[in-house]
Amino acid sequence: MPKKPPKNAFYFYMLDFKQQEKEKGIEYENLAKVAIAADPSWKQASPAVRAKFEEMARKAKQKLGVPEKKYTSTGISFAEIEQREMEIQNAQQAEIEDIKNMVALSCIQGNILTEDFYVMDVNYYCKTSTQYVIGESTVLRFNIKDGIKDNYHEIINPGSIPLGYAYDVKQGCMELGLDMPDENVPRSNYMQILANIIDYLKQKNTNSNVLPPIFTMPNMVLPVKDFFLQMCNRAAEDETLFRIYRLDTLFYNLINIIKTRGNEGFPKESLALSQLKKDLFKYTPGLGCEHHEEADKSINCTLAKVKRMTFTILDSCCPIAGIDLVPGQHLPLDFDMDGIITIKEKKKGRIPPSIASFAEPPPCNSSMINDSDSSLKSGISEVKREKRVHQPLRLPKTDYSQIIRPAPELTESNFPTLSAGRGRGRGSLSSSFNKLRFDKG
Repeated sequence: MPKKPPKNAFYFYMLDFKQQEKEKGIEYENLAKVAIAADPSWKQASPAVRAKFEEMARKAKQKLGVPEKKYTSTGISFAEIEQREMEIQNAQQAEIEDIKNMVALSCIQGNILTEDFYVMDVNYYCKTSTQYVIGESTVLRFNIKDGIKDNYHEIINPGSIPLGYAYDVKQGCMELGLDMPDENVPRSNYMQILANIIDYLKQKNTNSNVLPPIFTMPNMVLPVKDFFLQMCNRAAEDETLFRIYRLDTLFYNLINIIKTRGNEGFPKESLALSQLKKDLFKYTPGLGCEHHEEADKSINCTLAKVKRMTFTILDSCCPIAGIDLVPGQHLPLDFDMDGIITIKEKKKGRIPPSIASFAEPPPCNSSMINDSDSSLKSGISEVKREKRVHQPLRLPKTDYSQIIRPAPELTESNFPTLSAGRGRGRGSLSSSFNKLRFDKG
């Protein structure tokens, strides 16, 4: 027979509950009814009360030899997995609240249009079992009023290629337009890069020890965090100084707090991410660094990517905030602003198409219109349009009747006679027909 499952804390609580109810004169037929009666009080029990019965359950499991923790096939306990998932959920919720409070505070203080935000992106050659091999990084600063203000771009030489990842690094170079890591050249100084980024983030408020958050796309959060972890490990710096947040969450809260009408902004955060993924300025030339422009790989340059992400946000937020778009700051430098303004003006004066625009209006009762409403009558007559009449295509003027010749009359002399030769079967064709008997009737 299979072993009975070990008793849990609620089981021992039921036994105690049953004993207390028995002293009051209340009897239960079985444990099933005890469970129904004890369930509400168990849910409202304090942690101190629960701890008493959990300890009783733990001792009972020890007597039966049941392990306290259950493990996966990889040796990780389920409790540890649940703890990690809970920590991730709490961190995500804290991130959302931090971004929301930061944007709301800037709006209350009246500097939401001049508040600087930092966008970052990295390119990595490959991902090993322990880290990302970073080859390029860019941090950009912008606000809604001034657009893109400046950036800090760095091409990184990671030095030696990780063992077993030479092919992955080569594929990454071809895709991203980066040079192969040169082992003969000293690798980049990670401590200096970290110091430069910290100085770049502190340029607005040098006295504060709290660094502003850095925003990036959701798929780049882990690579950016790992890049800061690598730099902090080499510089003995605390990596918790840096907050790496999702850019789509900032975009969603930013555009919704500056909107003035109900049809503006994004009703869902997923729409902000969808707008960023469209990458409307993807094929705009001249946004990348000099290295990628020469290699004709500016699309994959981190400098070009952070600019395109920022232009997408500004292109959506500036019209709502009443900020004029300036080429080179809010849009790429070579954008035709006159053409954009012309298109917008045409859209404002455009009459939406109607299904009934090509049909006659419905008949109206003339008795309902007074003779004095001549202007209304004239307006109705102007709305009426003639139906389009499509004439059938005409036949060509060429007379083909003269070219057509009558078919000649054919007689038996025009067809050659078939010779009765021997075929593959036995006998001739004529003899075979003679042997056939056709019964009449």
